[in-house]
Amino acid sequence: MTDHEAPTEERSPGRGSQRDRRRADFRRAIGLTALGTVLPGAGLTQTRNRRLGWVLLGVTLVGIVVLTYLVLTKGLTDTALGVVSRSSNLQLLVVGFVVVGVLWCASIVLTAVRARPRRLDRSHTRWLAAFTTVMVLVIATFSYKAAEYATITKDTVAGIFTGTNDTTGGPDLDPDEGEDPWANTPRVNILLLGSDAGVDRTGTRTDSMVVASIDTKTGRTALVSLPRNLMKAPLPKSSPLNEIFPGGVYGEVNGTPSCPTDGENGCLLNSVWTVTDLFKQSHPDAFPGEAVPGRDQTRDIISEILGLRIDHTVVIDLKGFEQLIDAMGGLDVNVKLSGNDTKLPIGGHLNEVTGRMEGTVLGYFEPGRQHLDGSRALWYARTRAADSDSYRQARQRCVVQAIVQQVNPASMVAKYADIARIAKDNIYTDVSADSLPAYVELVQRVQQAKITSVALTSTQKIYSGNPDYDRVRALVKKAITTPPAPKPSPSTSSGSSSGSPSTPTGSATAPSGSATTELTPEQKAEAYNAC
Repeated sequence: MTDHEAPTEERSPGRGSQRDRRRADFRRAIGLTALGTVLPGAGLTQTRNRRLGWVLLGVTLVGIVVLTYLVLTKGLTDTALGVVSRSSNLQLLVVGFVVVGVLWCASIVLTAVRARPRRLDRSHTRWLAAFTTVMVLVIATFSYKAAEYATITKDTVAGIFTGTNDTTGGPDLDPDEGEDPWANTPRVNILLLGSDAGVDRTGTRTDSMVVASIDTKTGRTALVSLPRNLMKAPLPKSSPLNEIFPGGVYGEVNGTPSCPTDGENGCLLNSVWTVTDLFKQSHPDAFPGEAVPGRDQTRDIISEILGLRIDHTVVIDLKGFEQLIDAMGGLDVNVKLSGNDTKLPIGGHLNEVTGRMEGTVLGYFEPGRQHLDGSRALWYARTRAADSDSYRQARQRCVVQAIVQQVNPASMVAKYADIARIAKDNIYTDVSADSLPAYVELVQRVQQAKITSVALTSTQKIYSGNPDYDRVRALVKKAITTPPAPKPSPSTSSGSSSGSPSTPTGSATAPSGSATTELTPEQKAEAYNAC
């Protein structure tokens, strides 16, 4: 061994030790930067700026503790709605996300700078800079999206939930602030209107009219759908339309049909909105304080028809309905044949004068349970070319029921911005933002309870051209009456087999081996109501 080689051997362990220390210091810098990304200030507590780090970490931990306390005491849904139901809270949230995002990103950069070893080779320096940049981008993106969603929520809530709780129902409709917000409100009646307004349509027709009458204690709901071609609707005594229909019957003057527009179609229930708007044009002072008289008159007349106080109204444009179903990811529906046992068409329409199909038929629905996108769900709910309006009402109720049962707010978060835009552009409601937490709880009760349907059709002896409105109100009253608790089943008779269920009286099921009983048209239409 030469004299030159000996010192080299002695220095080698030193250089290796330095490399190990640099690697350890590099890993420490990466670790502290990552820690500061997860918990603002946590990484800084191990650097020369430890005081600043402890302050940031303390504020972060206090915020986490407060948020956890609110979620545990009020629940996640109520905590979130407590924020989104008030515009001022949302505005503070937007500012908060921006400020927190800036401070968080700055703390990540400062952590990387303070934790960086004094002597670090170029390669490790680049890796640390790249890692820090990625962490900053992650937090900046999160903060930006959170602020964006808060802004979207603020604009959406302000654009949709603009009503006051006593618009039609009175102060006793206000949900309480206690544990059960509906303790003093036994029933809520919500009118759902499907509007066909559009750039290619004149006026606004409500081709879908459904009232959801909800037992607030149990969530048990009756869906009452009204035929679009219902005639001779009773007018409220306070309605300005009594000026053109002095007998108090919509579409009649002294017992004689008098349809203001579209020939006979102007006498139908779905034309009330358009006729009211036309009346408003010639009588500017007729509806003081009403921003949309057509909508309000439709609500009030339906209230008279059913004998129910309509507490709230929801209007959705049918194009928006299609977009909303798509945003949900589609809808599972038990698709049926028409009332005439034929396949339901997609496209086309029925000429009510000739009774023939017109327009372009794009295809036909196959029967059976299937997944429908927004366009096909809308067609299924609207088509009546193959049967009649009474069957279409049944399909509409089934689609509404499917939406209520299948909507999953958690799975729709990813499409939140699109859903908010759809809602803001296509949905109106007079529910106030302050009532949102109570109504979310009510929807949860509805999803867990039984939903029944009420069909105002000829099978119930309700004839659209000359309806018996006393019978309509009796049917509705029967449907919303809380059924008595079921009685214990009687013991099985000694002659029956153990465990064999008995056939209910009046069942249409034929005995084994015998011919199936043919249903009457009335029974068939009644059975069609089952979803």
